[in-house]
Amino acid sequence: MADTTTLPEATDVLIVGAGPTGLTLANLLGGTGVSTVLAERNAGTVDEPRAVSIDDESMRTMQAIGLDGAVEAIVARGYGSRYFGPNRDLFLTVDPVSRDYGFDKRNGFQQPELEAVLAAGLARHATVTAAFRTELVGFSQDATGVTARLRRAGADGEHSVRAAYLVGADGGRSFVRKQLGIGLVGSSFSERWLILDLAQTFNRFRHTEVYCDPARPCITLPGPDGIRRYEFMLFDGEDDTVAEDDAFVRGLMDAVGPDRDAPIRRSRVYTFHARLAERWAEGRVFLAGDA
Repeated sequence: MADTTTLPEATDVLIVGAGPTGLTLANLLGGTGVSTVLAERNAGTVDEPRAVSIDDESMRTMQAIGLDGAVEAIVARGYGSRYFGPNRDLFLTVDPVSRDYGFDKRNGFQQPELEAVLAAGLARHATVTAAFRTELVGFSQDATGVTARLRRAGADGEHSVRAAYLVGADGGRSFVRKQLGIGLVGSSFSERWLILDLAQTFNRFRHTEVYCDPARPCITLPGPDGIRRYEFMLFDGEDDTVAEDDAFVRGLMDAVGPDRDAPIRRSRVYTFHARLAERWAEGRVFLAGDA
């Protein structure tokens, strides 16, 4: 099925990627009357948990686009952290109680709900065109702008859009960044972590729990509406298939709280990266977010 949104032939800014960064940028530009096309290859915003926390400085950005109230309505506000040793003894408490920027310092959210709020906000802006099932397949730039080639699901051929600027907000495997030949510098941590997102939790503790135990480092994070995330460090010999081993997963949760039998919404093995693009712009093309 094709996206029936009519794409213009020219725009001030073309944003590639409708994740939190692309959606936020489109709202910012729309609020200032800048003509903007937001292209996303998927059929809609995400439907599974990914990012889970937004800080007070980012809430100021939500305020700038007029959506701070809507976002605050869907987050678990103002949580801190508790650090436990191998014997489960509490040795450190962190409570970020100040509101220097007018918002709580740490807030837990569900990414599908956050993206839904940001996507709905685009309807306020007549200068923003959001096109899903629309993929960037190539671009070139000159001194006055960028010519982008877009492929739309279900449509014949390609659609050309001329933009004054292009922003690649298309994730860690960014097509835009690769086309520019921009590398990533930094490192990827050698350890892997099992990430578990629960659809419901029996753990009513409102703060993050950090278990500093060499036998199995673990962190649990609160979320809104009775959900919680667990993260367990994996060791050599524990391959990615552990995410599919229910007995293994349940045993890990049983060791750190009451959620052994809680319903699991998502289970993934993840390697954390600390990497940065060598440069964030080339001519009239910019990188944003995970790109």
